[in-house]
Amino acid sequence: MNNREIDRLVAEKVMGWEPNLDDDGTVLSYDTEHGNLFFYDDNENDWCPSADIQDAWKVVESLRERKIFTIYDAWDEKDEKIFCANFQYNDTYHVVDYSAYADTAPMAICLAALKAVGVELPEGK
Repeated sequence: MNNREIDRLVAEKVMGWEPNLDDDGTVLSYDTEHGNLFFYDDNENDWCPSADIQDAWKVVESLRERKIFTIYDAWDEKDEKIFCANFQYNDTYHVVDYSAYADTAPMAICLAALKAVGVELPEGK
């Protein structure tokens, strides 16, 4: 699964945005609370939370109303820096963690956010 497919899942499943499609089913834009947001497969200058920390932070803000958020850096088995993002749900009786590791902070945020709304991606994205 590539970054744009992850961005698309985050837009629809986490943010709850409705896509505007062209005739062949390609997502052109999303209707958001801030108006129409453009989204093209070949233009990562558009909304791209898997690569842009500002866009990823909008994802965090949308989930922080219901979940606690943390992010930290860690090291993988090759001693290379990675990031762990975690959304935690706590209803005083249960604590549920939704964590994800990735090479970049924005991607870790996206993967953890998808887990938090019940979307599990195959290993390796």
